[in-house]
Amino acid sequence: MSGNSVPVIDIEPFRKGTPGGKAAVVRQLNTACLETGFFSVLGHGIPESLTQRTRDLSASFFGLPLDEKSLSLPARRAPRGYSPPGSRSLSYTREGVEAPPDLQESFAVGPLAPGAAPAGANPIVSGFFAPNIWPAHPPQFRAATSAYFEAMSKLADSIMQIFAQALGVDDAYFADKIDRHPSVLRLTYYPAQKTAPLAGQVRSGEHTDYGSLTILRGDDVPGGLQVQTRDGNWMDVHPLPGAFVCNIGDLMMRWTNDYWISTPHRVVNPPREFAHQDRISLVFFHMPNHDAVIRCIENRAGHAVKYPPVSCGDYFAAKYLRSELQQTQVDTSKEVVVAR
Repeated sequence: MSGNSVPVIDIEPFRKGTPGGKAAVVRQLNTACLETGFFSVLGHGIPESLTQRTRDLSASFFGLPLDEKSLSLPARRAPRGYSPPGSRSLSYTREGVEAPPDLQESFAVGPLAPGAAPAGANPIVSGFFAPNIWPAHPPQFRAATSAYFEAMSKLADSIMQIFAQALGVDDAYFADKIDRHPSVLRLTYYPAQKTAPLAGQVRSGEHTDYGSLTILRGDDVPGGLQVQTRDGNWMDVHPLPGAFVCNIGDLMMRWTNDYWISTPHRVVNPPREFAHQDRISLVFFHMPNHDAVIRCIENRAGHAVKYPPVSCGDYFAAKYLRSELQQTQVDTSKEVVVAR
């Protein structure tokens, strides 16, 4: 494992700066997406007090008794509410990879006013429109996580604008494809490990993210995030104070015709001398609109288009189901069922 970290980019010159300052940010981000697929952002304008409050209230929720947390379980499969220990294994999203359940529990929040699901939508797309589930305790939880979700949405808008310039398309290229985004904020708790994990069991198994962009703030403690470098080694990520760690997902990789590559990452177990420490991560998974058609940007990668068009909803359905322990056999034929 390397002691290096991911590139750090101050995006304030893009948000507020001169054309020259904006161009410098675009160059830095393009280089980061080419070389690692990961980067940290500073100058984002999000109050640290909001991030810390969301983190602390998340910790308070996860500290509740299991039976109280379980009152926030979704009634059907949907990325909302509480996911108890043992309910997810992200390694299943990698072809041919199986592992014990991840050592985590989580709470998922979606769009604050999702509207109605489209008629005839598959169950996963219907889940994009599911209402949020709000626990009674702690009482400030709903307000803080809602404000954090909105702040992440605005930050994602800014980064997607930078992406557009880096990819040589119109500044508004992504705008009508993310204006109804079904993104998910997943508050993730990695509990202290009182007993040694099973063979092959980690906090989050090796995986790539599904969507367009992920924005992460996690406790920088032993047993944290690792990113796989292009040479196959694993690199620990230690963000600067106040920075958000970002990475592109599989749909952005597809959008760019593999010009940018979605990078495997994982959350490892702490060394046994630090196993008494828990960890909280606030992870915002940004997604295009469910019906956005992902077409390869043809001026990228310098060769023929690799992938046919695919709707975000169809592509996401196959990937998401793989991460659930009872859904290891998935029909992926629908990934490319979309009219040109």
